[in-house]
Amino acid sequence: MAHYFGVRHLSPACAYYVCEFLNRVDAKLVLIEGPSDLDGLIGSLCGIDAALPAAILAYTEKAPVKTVLWPFAEFSPEYQAMKWAIKHNVQVRFCDLPASCQLAGSYNEEQDEKDFEEDDDTPPGESVYQKIEKAAGCDNDSFWEYSFEQCNDYDDFIAAVSEYGRNIRSDSQIDAHNIVREAYMRKIISEAESVVESDKIAVITGAFHTMGIKDTVFSDEDRKLTEKLKKIQIKATLMPYSYYRLSSRSGYGAGSKAPAFYEMLWKNRRSMTPENSAAEYLSKIALFQRKNGYAASTAEVIEAKRLACALARMRNGRYPNLNDLRDAAVTCIGHGSFGEISLACADTEIGTKIGSLPEGTVCTSVQEDFVRQLKELKLEKFRKAQAEETVLDLRENLRVKSEKSAFLDLHRSFFLHRLRVLGVHFGKNGCISQENATWKEAWILKWTPEAEIEIVEASLGGDTVADACEYVLNMSLASASSVTESSQILSDVFLCGLSDCVKSAVSAVQRQTADCSSACEIGKSVGFLSSVIRFGSIRRIDPQPVCPLLEKLFLRFCLCAKNAAVCDNKAAEDLISAVSVVNDACLSHDNLDDLRFLTLLSEITDSEFANPLVSGFACAVLCERGKIENETLSILISRKLSKGSSPADSALWFEGLARKNRRSLISRLSVWEKLCSFISQLDENEFKPVLVCLRRTFCEFTPNEKSDVAENIGEILGITKEAAAEFIMTEMSEEEKQNLEELDDFDFGDI
Repeated sequence: MAHYFGVRHLSPACAYYVCEFLNRVDAKLVLIEGPSDLDGLIGSLCGIDAALPAAILAYTEKAPVKTVLWPFAEFSPEYQAMKWAIKHNVQVRFCDLPASCQLAGSYNEEQDEKDFEEDDDTPPGESVYQKIEKAAGCDNDSFWEYSFEQCNDYDDFIAAVSEYGRNIRSDSQIDAHNIVREAYMRKIISEAESVVESDKIAVITGAFHTMGIKDTVFSDEDRKLTEKLKKIQIKATLMPYSYYRLSSRSGYGAGSKAPAFYEMLWKNRRSMTPENSAAEYLSKIALFQRKNGYAASTAEVIEAKRLACALARMRNGRYPNLNDLRDAAVTCIGHGSFGEISLACADTEIGTKIGSLPEGTVCTSVQEDFVRQLKELKLEKFRKAQAEETVLDLRENLRVKSEKSAFLDLHRSFFLHRLRVLGVHFGKNGCISQENATWKEAWILKWTPEAEIEIVEASLGGDTVADACEYVLNMSLASASSVTESSQILSDVFLCGLSDCVKSAVSAVQRQTADCSSACEIGKSVGFLSSVIRFGSIRRIDPQPVCPLLEKLFLRFCLCAKNAAVCDNKAAEDLISAVSVVNDACLSHDNLDDLRFLTLLSEITDSEFANPLVSGFACAVLCERGKIENETLSILISRKLSKGSSPADSALWFEGLARKNRRSLISRLSVWEKLCSFISQLDENEFKPVLVCLRRTFCEFTPNEKSDVAENIGEILGITKEAAAEFIMTEMSEEEKQNLEELDDFDFGDI
């Protein structure tokens, strides 16, 4: 019969003893729990230049892409079994369900459900792990560490892990998926026994499954289950992985509680010094604290070591386990507060380690292109779990000789924007000062295993990052439903440096423009196109084809905006944003008819039908541009803040006016005289909605601006600056507080 070794995934002790197991049985064929159709990746995974953690990734060929992962660490018993087999020139294969079946579903949907019926009337009881914890008097991880990780005898370990697997098997319900998996494993073992002596076959699976396949022959019932399996076309690749994603904290069901700590246990077990793990753990906690500005003395580490050993003896452990060490660290190094050392614990227990794979081991062309460009663009140093910011200067570097070096940051920008469009979360835009916005970009870069999966998903669109990005942009253009959406895609075309896409993007915007009558949509589009023309040249793409389109959209905005200004307050906010964007475009481009735009603003300002918020903002833009006379402005303010207007509308108009050029407003005493006069004429019911608008208006003012306004009002009321400042700083009376509280019950309606 074949020899079986039941393991716990990501167990350093299992990884250590599996090699002894294989030596003793003198295996000629090693079967390992894993996708049986992906044996070809074992050699690359165990290659001399591969640094774990790493994972096998299988994915479907058609969208939507489905994926399934098999991650491994250096201390994975399955990985060590593979390494042993390769070192000893022994056949090694996977024996679990093929990835093509797992992505399609474990068994045919037509499979008779009675094969897997469970008694739904049975009340749910304690899980097997809850029973273990109850019997052991500690959590399952602590029980495993004390009973297995600290076991120093091979025979004792084999007996204990067999009993562990038998117990969790007998106390667990077996679901349909695992029934099919184990039937398939028995099938593979049966086939192997027909070509290799059974006593030379070693089977490495999880302890739970080992008890289900050990000494159990492949039956007719198993044959029925495995014959009905569905399969779909898939592809597979290797990908680097991280300790965080390998940890249970990330949500990985079979993950390790503390992969970095378990690596520590693994290395100390291999060096025959398991007792050193406690001192190493506590020393790393202290080192992290010192690096980050916290006090952590050698004496505290020594005391923590003594306390951890005492706790282990109290809990019947040979050495301190993770809980013992953390309790001791909190007490002695964290001074009783876990919060003080929480980051140190995360760094020491989980860690930030990320694996790496040599070129040629990945199996999709987009992955290979991604890795190649990381190297060419000198971005490899950012392929780590810690987020790091980099600032790109898109201008030509005249201090270098080669063109490639001269435009290094520009090509970095193209690459990062292409990844952004593809949905690969490797970099995101940071903040940059507006005056440098034309030639600088800030990026925050951070690598995650999810990014690798997203790169694989992008392979459906092309063989390179650029090809895949172009495919995504063209598909987005074809499905775009608004001129704003098309314009944003056109902007992305320039940001990604894809000059071949410009023509199709411009055509898409033109098509959408013909049917668009929304001033807000058109205004946003003007902003995107203006940005393309202003900053397109620095990206070495000719923006000239976009200029006629900008003029056309600008003209349509001027024709639509006046009617659009007759709207409710919610729509008014969108229109104000559009007006602001178009105003910026007028100031930036000489080919736009500025006089037409100013005429439009004047008409909206004078209109009695336009939303007062929009009307006030239009007036603010004219003031900022110096296109309205003081006398005209005074008359306009008198009219808008007169008794003949609705008090709420008057307040909204003033709110719009205060959205721009506030310093100019503050310097005009006549404005505040009219505002004071307007407010003084209001009765109590009229005052409440006006107060809401004014509070919203002045919340945007800076403290200095508010102080200047108070001085203006004080001057109007005959109060000195000092008295006005004192009044502002005085706490509200109970009556004033009560008046404000009454606003909580006020029906604000559409204010």
